[in-house]
Amino acid sequence: MHPTLYELNGLALHSWGLMVTLAFLGAFLVAHLRAPRVGIDPDRLVPMYMLVVAAGLAGSRVLHFVFAQPADLWADPLILFNPSRGGFAFYGGVIGGVGAGGLYARLRGIPVWKLADLGAPPIMLGLAIGRVGCFFAGCCHGALCPLPVESTLLQFDGGEVLAVDGFPWVALEFNGLGVGRIVDRPIYPTQLFEITTGLTLFAALSVVWARYRRWDGQVLALMLVGYALARTFNETFRGDTVRGLYAMGPLTVSTSQIVAAVMIALAGMIFATRRRAGIGPELPLRAPPEDDAPMPPGT
Repeated sequence: MHPTLYELNGLALHSWGLMVTLAFLGAFLVAHLRAPRVGIDPDRLVPMYMLVVAAGLAGSRVLHFVFAQPADLWADPLILFNPSRGGFAFYGGVIGGVGAGGLYARLRGIPVWKLADLGAPPIMLGLAIGRVGCFFAGCCHGALCPLPVESTLLQFDGGEVLAVDGFPWVALEFNGLGVGRIVDRPIYPTQLFEITTGLTLFAALSVVWARYRRWDGQVLALMLVGYALARTFNETFRGDTVRGLYAMGPLTVSTSQIVAAVMIALAGMIFATRRRAGIGPELPLRAPPEDDAPMPPGT
């Protein structure tokens, strides 16, 4: 729709890169502000943020190439460091980022499961923001939408947002400016599906985290199940076959649907092993008084 925001002397600011950067920053900001409520010093998380960015990007690249372009990876492993070739897989980023964050927490003596619950809602916020970049770039697009077009809702340099007669009542049409493989024809708005999924799960998981947690690890398990179900549904409308498709009997499944099934199984294991653990100590941290603040009476 609008892959490049600004370009000067050959240097460009791309929409996808900007939105992914904002996705990381938004997720870290929410986690940083919420950490004191569960007894975690947010200053101890700052090094972890940098580690999560590196591991998340690495994981997303590895998962993409292993499943979508394995021959290219084996022929030239350095392709992982060439951003002009291949893509990024969100699930790989989650696996890499969560794994790195958990390792950091264990080494630094931070409660791993409590940190996992703290980070689960921000991950979904990051998903929503990052998919805005996919919308602008044209990647992660949908399959052909056969519904009649009623009108144009929004016009961009690289395409249009259309109103269609039937579910999902909105379609996208790209004209080839971005990286989409289906152009000049209405397609399902899978990027918008993911944005809606991310924002909905962020809000729902935030409420559970703040009010309804009964055991450490619960929010992470709910995130794994919630996103896996939503992603499985969304994949049925995807039209970018580069992500990897596999025939399993009468069914054709994508890499993300396979990973989603694994995530649901993992969530079941977390539920089975953690649901009786309860909530660990989490005395809320209080900010120290300013040097010139008046001392309480009797101090």
